[in-house]
Amino acid sequence: MQSCQNAAMLGSICLLALLLAQDWVLDGQLASRLTEEELARGKVLYGSYCERCHGAHGDDTSYSYITPLSGLTLRLGDVRMRQFRGPSFTLRGRSYPTDEARALMGYILTLPGEKGFRRPDAVVSPYLLGHKLWNRNYLVVDVRTDAEFKKSHIRGSVNLPTKALAGLTRPMVSRDCANRILIVYDEGTGVRAAKAWRAIYQSGHARVAVLDGGFAQWESENREVSTEPSASVPANLLVGSPASGDPTAPPRPPGPVLELRFDPAKTVADSGFLPASQMTAYLDSVGFKGKGIYLVRGRPEACDLLAFQLHLLGFAVDPRGKGEIIVR
Repeated sequence: MQSCQNAAMLGSICLLALLLAQDWVLDGQLASRLTEEELARGKVLYGSYCERCHGAHGDDTSYSYITPLSGLTLRLGDVRMRQFRGPSFTLRGRSYPTDEARALMGYILTLPGEKGFRRPDAVVSPYLLGHKLWNRNYLVVDVRTDAEFKKSHIRGSVNLPTKALAGLTRPMVSRDCANRILIVYDEGTGVRAAKAWRAIYQSGHARVAVLDGGFAQWESENREVSTEPSASVPANLLVGSPASGDPTAPPRPPGPVLELRFDPAKTVADSGFLPASQMTAYLDSVGFKGKGIYLVRGRPEACDLLAFQLHLLGFAVDPRGKGEIIVR
């Protein structure tokens, strides 16, 4: 156990902070620029030097010092992370030449996490947020009601009730928050958090994720809560754009409209979102066929949650209002 703790401490410092003088820039698109052979080489390196402590999917948290590796692209939203360069970096006492460093980091960026999502960067576990809570690059946003927030909330979070979004035309993240990583959470169903996530993500701010299991899961893990007032004003987080409509939105593709009866409760457990395999099985059972046009039946807010979950599964989603979703 001690060896994994020591390795994790070295990994936390070295894996990101000691990417010194690389002839490549660490960013979320690195994996897409590598060949299959390079990614295969990265997988071998990961299995030899990282898997013992981080697990095959990158999210093994058997040791308290371990920081999950899946969804690393979200954390690369910190502008400082994109500036590390160097001939090699050191991890667990081993120095990696440039080609190995690129291969290993590229493979790490493909890790699906314990739930197997194609886009694990869009969801953050309470465990991971607990490691990052006091990082000033993060802003935790509570989208529950003002009364719920005052009763108890994650320490340091700000309150932005989803009803506040209704008064904003095409919500956009303010300049003060443009370089921050936003983590949104609701009571735990994911419904309200998904609505806020979509508003922020579609504004062009990709550095946003939903807290898996919401406040209920955070509390169940006995993590730090507070009753102190919000330290920020919601108006400083999101602002309305005077523009209306979206001229850049892709045209509606031809094809029939399929009806999809979606029950949000069937895709969320007490501990958070179901794993990708179970989520996919449920969607298949209610008629999801992959790419196409869908009319979502059920609770009005179900559309936002479905759009978010399809994003997790790797689909490009274009909600069009009145329950219609285009999956590309």
